[in-house]
Amino acid sequence: MTDIKTLIEKQKRMAEELVAEAEAYYEKVGPVEVETVFGDRPATFRVPFMHPSEFSELADRFAPRPGVAVDMPLWFNLDAVAKNYPGVTLVVDGEVDDLFRVREKQAVYMWPELYPQMPPEDQKEFRMAVWGLNVWEPQQRREALLARKKEEAADA
Repeated sequence: MTDIKTLIEKQKRMAEELVAEAEAYYEKVGPVEVETVFGDRPATFRVPFMHPSEFSELADRFAPRPGVAVDMPLWFNLDAVAKNYPGVTLVVDGEVDDLFRVREKQAVYMWPELYPQMPPEDQKEFRMAVWGLNVWEPQQRREALLARKKEEAADA
C-alpha cells in the first residue's frame, strides 16, 4: 500500500512541477509593442501575452469568417480577437494609459473603440502581434522542444 501512495505523491509532484514551469514561462513572455500614428501623433500600443486558457476562451467567442484567408488556418476570427484583446495599454510621449475610463459610474475599456480608428496597416500589425504572441510563438517553441527531445533520444 505504501508503494502506491509513494507513486501517487510522486506523480502529483510531477504534474505540479510541470504546471509551475509553464506558469513561470508565461510570466516571462513580455508584451509586444505596435507602433501607430493617429493623425500626426505617433503612439505605441503594448500588447500583453495572454495565458493560453484565457486566449482560447477569447478566441472561441469569435468563429473564423468563411472565405477570409487570414482566418482559414485559425480556429477564430483574428480581427475580432484583436479588437477585443484585453490589457492593451497606450504609450504616448512616455506616458502610459491603461485605456480604462469611467462612464456612467462604470469602468469602460476603450481598446475596442480605438482599434477601428487605427490606420489599416497598423491594425494589421496589431493582428500580427496578437497572432505571434498567442499562436506562432507557442507553436514554434513546442516544435523546437519536441525536436530537441527527439535528437536527445536519438543520441542516447
